[in-house]
Amino acid sequence: MKIHLQENNKDTLILFFCGWGMDETPFSVLKSRSDILFVYDYTTPDFPEFDFSKYDSVKLLSFSYGVYAGAIAKLPYNLKLEKRIAINGTLVPIDDKYGVPVRQFELTEKMDSESVVKFRQRLFGGEKAQEHFEIFEQNLPKRSAKSCTEELLGMKKYVPETPAQKKFFDKVYIAAHDRCVPTRNQKNFWQETGAKNIINLETGHFPFYNYEFLDDIL
Repeated sequence: MKIHLQENNKDTLILFFCGWGMDETPFSVLKSRSDILFVYDYTTPDFPEFDFSKYDSVKLLSFSYGVYAGAIAKLPYNLKLEKRIAINGTLVPIDDKYGVPVRQFELTEKMDSESVVKFRQRLFGGEKAQEHFEIFEQNLPKRSAKSCTEELLGMKKYVPETPAQKKFFDKVYIAAHDRCVPTRNQKNFWQETGAKNIINLETGHFPFYNYEFLDDIL
């Protein structure tokens, strides 16, 4: 895992586990009332060293593959998380019933310059899909195709050996138009694991451009 700290001179922190192929760039258009520690590039499951002691409050926000990554990350044992929120992901990231279907995952490994654009379009849904896609295209992750492929290959190695605890999150968001982690699969997982606080979003997989502040989704 890699991290990037966005300092806003606050004593509260959003610990944000981003999705596959991401970094902080697509989220740079959002404002925040907190500092943000972006976590990304899950080629290995090891969490880098970071000093959380300066913050009075830490809230965990996990998106897409970051839902699983946030649940398995070895954070400091004394770190108290005020909230644990999952957005459009599950704790079984590669699975035909509970996560990204296996065939879809395998196709992602083979993306080229043309198919990657189609993949980005699939991130968005709902009334503002095209508008939000255009914003994303102007704020693309600064990640090479090679690094994204290596991330997928790394995930394939450790995911089967590293199960996540299933009672980790206290709030779950599920997008109604998710074509990346199918809405049906998300519902299958969270309902069968007894999640109590499930909120439906009328968006596609990437809902963040519906908000002015990242904090608002908390």
